[in-house]
Amino acid sequence: MRSVGATSFTEATAEDWELAVGMGRRKYIEDAGVAALKLLESQKDEPSTGWQVNNYQHSLSAATKALRNGEDEEYVVAVLLHDLAQDLDPMRHDRVAGTLLKPFLKSENHWMVANHQVFQLSFRTHSKFDTKACETFRGHPFFEHTLRFCDLYDQSCFDAKAERLPLTTFEPMVRRIFGRVMVERMGTYP
Repeated sequence: MRSVGATSFTEATAEDWELAVGMGRRKYIEDAGVAALKLLESQKDEPSTGWQVNNYQHSLSAATKALRNGEDEEYVVAVLLHDLAQDLDPMRHDRVAGTLLKPFLKSENHWMVANHQVFQLSFRTHSKFDTKACETFRGHPFFEHTLRFCDLYDQSCFDAKAERLPLTTFEPMVRRIFGRVMVERMGTYP
């Protein structure tokens, strides 16, 4: 594989820049979404945190349910990746995942991912959690969208016996959603 001869940006020639930018553009478009899939897959063998399933299994269950319910492709991808940052920051995983996914999702799906943690408290009956905490967002245009997600796909997908399609089922969807943004930003490669 060719590479530039320069060892710093300031030493790079116009030809070096053309080569590096072209190769980078090709790689980023061809590998769109792969890093997100790898991050999710890295959770595959993690122990659960007391539930019947771990985060990886939960994410696959939720995405499978969303796909089976006929949700659109971007929504299914958002459901699949909503807990992507669970291991990075368990107490603010929604915000971190929202930040990571913001460039790739429509506003309503980004907001849903970035705020789902407070909404899921609504379903933690018989606990010490504030089940009314999400009411501070009542009136927000994506309030119902996020509450619906938590009801249908987040709080109800911890069953070890639930159907879980393999991650490979969702890979083309993730790659298309991420890829469309990469192409919009970078254009097609030569």
